[in-house]
Amino acid sequence: MSRPRRSRKIFRPPLIGGYLPYGSSKDNGESVSLLFEEYEAIRLADYEGLPQQDAAFRMGISRPTFSRVYDMARQKIAKAIVEGLPFKIDGGSVYFSELWYKCDHCNTSFSTAVENEPENCPVCRSVDFRKITFQYADNESGILPKPAVHHTGFCECSRCGLRISHQAGNPCRSLICPYCSTPMIREHHPVED
Repeated sequence: MSRPRRSRKIFRPPLIGGYLPYGSSKDNGESVSLLFEEYEAIRLADYEGLPQQDAAFRMGISRPTFSRVYDMARQKIAKAIVEGLPFKIDGGSVYFSELWYKCDHCNTSFSTAVENEPENCPVCRSVDFRKITFQYADNESGILPKPAVHHTGFCECSRCGLRISHQAGNPCRSLICPYCSTPMIREHHPVED
């Protein structure tokens, strides 16, 4: 009997839900499914440029496990590119390293450094938001809210740590943190110890 799969830690929700190939004439409904942990492995190893040992530590898994996850992600992305298939990011067994929320009104993702649940969305002030917590079993399908089309990273408060999804065309510095009145700045990926 095999042991149950451990959940893998990811830093934040993906900015996008997948990709559609440009100029492809294929419409056979076939797509490639990239698991959230595979997305995180690509983000850490290729985007952040971390060695596999450090990336594995951040995800809370062993280096050989990280290597298997990373290799599977690369194979899936290569298949999607070569065969002109769309791919979506979903599934897996993951958890976030901190609490994230998703506003149903403006489709913004945000995270606060405070322990209490926020009273409203820091962008549109709507009370229609929910905590993004999900843990997928291997054969279950869960729902991660679809990201906004204009979602291109995060704006961050340097004082209290509030992070909200960046709105294209609006500089982060034009936003004022609703909790501590500090101008927001563009997020830089933190180095976790």
